[in-house]
Amino acid sequence: MNYTVVGLFPSQENAKKVSASLEHAGFKNEDYIIYRTDRENTPEERKNFWERLFGTAQNEAEKIEAEKLITSVQVQNEEELEDAKKTFAQNDAVNIYEFKDMTIEEAKNLSYIKKIVELRAKSQIYAIPEISLSSGNINEGINAEVKA
Repeated sequence: MNYTVVGLFPSQENAKKVSASLEHAGFKNEDYIIYRTDRENTPEERKNFWERLFGTAQNEAEKIEAEKLITSVQVQNEEELEDAKKTFAQNDAVNIYEFKDMTIEEAKNLSYIKKIVELRAKSQIYAIPEISLSSGNINEGINAEVKA
């Protein structure tokens, strides 16, 4: 079994805490990657990635704050998988994604991680079943049972 678990966190301030938690859970430094925001990207480009994943921000302050944290962990068995997910959850991960057969070498490419996470997020949205809110057919209109 070879998994890479990717966690999305609310801010880069979580980096040290996430790192310490992963090492406390038994992961070695070479088993995980904490991505720093690519300084080559403009704040607008970074914001667009997160807005595509989670929708538009509610207010201007949320739009400006685009310094999110992405962390990848390579796991070899079910126990490590559960430890990584538990550690991410304890550190307030916004979302946790599991990718089968992704190596830590592949996970080093932040652009690749962003693309895969975006595709996974979109597929989860489209997989949600439609919910019908009305009990009747909208196209029925008034029927003969209505009395004047």
